[in-house]
Amino acid sequence: MSELTQEQQNENLERLLDLIADALIESPYVDSSIIRDNQKYIVDGQLKLGRTDGTLALFQKDVKANQEDLIKSTLNQNNVNETLQQIANNINYDEFERIDVSQGDFIEVKIIGGGNAYNGLDITPLIFEQDSNPLNVSQFVALEQSASIVNVEQAEEFLDTNIYELLPTGDTRQARIIRFFNELNTLLPPIEPQFDVTGDGGVADGFVDRNITDGTWIGSEQYSQDNSISYAQDNPNLSNIEEEEAYFHRLKNTANNTNSTKTIEDIYNTILPYLTDILEDPPIVIDDRPTYQNQSSGYLQFRNLNQGIIIRNTQEDFIESLNPNNPTWLTSDYQGLLSSNDKTNFIYDNPGTCFTITMWVKFLDKVSEGTLFNYGNPTRDENPFGFSLETYVLNKEDYQTEVNNIIEQEYALENLPTQYKKPFETSNTARFVKLTVSDSGVIPFDSHTATLYYPKGNNIARRLQTTFIPEDINEWYFICASFNPQVQEIFPDDAIYPQYKDEINYWLNHLNPFTGEFVGQSLYGNTCKVEIISRTELLRARGFKV
Repeated sequence: MSELTQEQQNENLERLLDLIADALIESPYVDSSIIRDNQKYIVDGQLKLGRTDGTLALFQKDVKANQEDLIKSTLNQNNVNETLQQIANNINYDEFERIDVSQGDFIEVKIIGGGNAYNGLDITPLIFEQDSNPLNVSQFVALEQSASIVNVEQAEEFLDTNIYELLPTGDTRQARIIRFFNELNTLLPPIEPQFDVTGDGGVADGFVDRNITDGTWIGSEQYSQDNSISYAQDNPNLSNIEEEEAYFHRLKNTANNTNSTKTIEDIYNTILPYLTDILEDPPIVIDDRPTYQNQSSGYLQFRNLNQGIIIRNTQEDFIESLNPNNPTWLTSDYQGLLSSNDKTNFIYDNPGTCFTITMWVKFLDKVSEGTLFNYGNPTRDENPFGFSLETYVLNKEDYQTEVNNIIEQEYALENLPTQYKKPFETSNTARFVKLTVSDSGVIPFDSHTATLYYPKGNNIARRLQTTFIPEDINEWYFICASFNPQVQEIFPDDAIYPQYKDEINYWLNHLNPFTGEFVGQSLYGNTCKVEIISRTELLRARGFKV
């Protein structure tokens, strides 16, 4: 069977819809009430289904009146899924007998004859669905005979036959504006052009899809074929829309003579002068900030983590304040610390001189881990001593596995406060930096941001609450790690603990928990802390162009 032209397909569909409509209107199951329930009305420029106040809508073609019939498909008698259009194309009209209409819970419509694939086929699901697809009787108008008997002589006593009210009068300005916009909305194509569909590489790229040869929009011809009144007038056999149902043509240079000054482009050009204030391009802001010039000749680079240098004092046995036999940075009374039974509180009561470690670091991958700086080994099992600054990478899947196997469900990622979910919003891996400080016999201090909220130790949940480093292999980060045993922590038995346990600024010593005041150094929070700033952020804060 040769392929049917679009015109032949339209004729077949219209023929089948006419047969269905004729069978329905001639059946004893369709009355004026059913007709009114399935008619369409124009209300405020929109089509509404069913009885309502408005103008009855009648269409030139049954195809247009029953657009909803063309959406769904059903299995024919040969178990092939077909739309109503395909049925209309393939049915054998030489063997066709009739459209059978019967009454069950609802009106049922079947094809009788038409070939083996369609004889007895129930097409009700294609042409009718309660509340969404009206029955195919909307093109018929119910006629009701009525009459009024008027006594002419008595009527003339009370009625003025000169009815001036029927003479046309001018509309109000507001009525004309409303009518104009109703008409405009009716004549504009209902579907807006999709200018960016394929783009480069077959995906949308934010730019109009254009022909390489002339730079025009590649969908312009198809859009005119589907919507344009100019196209329908000049190419009636190729147009996908009837002239009387068509819309404004889009562009002046492709319109016919009749519509060359009545296009969407003409509407735009007419209103353009009235909208200059909102169509004007925003002013170009000139960035007059200076560009930062590096002040040093270079920097010391370690090619890999765990490669580094050893710093020592050649004049003395130890670097100042780093005598392992008297760690003044940790406590002012080291001998008292050794004999104390509560070493943690002893350090709080007898704080040392503190220390700060700073460095510039660039992380070149998403997997490398290791020590950035260390003095001694604060995490070894036997005689832990000193402090270290380390970086490590956490995997989202590993975290969830450890939570399921070891830690209570309250530590599952989905149950955590927002700040702990953020590192995994764009990646399954996240890099962190942690400062750890210890002395022999003392539980290590570390730079957490929610102490005691998670179990202490080196488990994965504990490590999640340290300082997160955003993933950017091109960025330098300035890391400032400090230890200050003068800082006081609040503990779970403190009344204000629940209010501040998840407040990062508290743990970084920037929030006084008793006053709620933000300060540079509150002396409350964590004894260890790590803060970072990117080179870009630092230069921007200093007023440089980045």
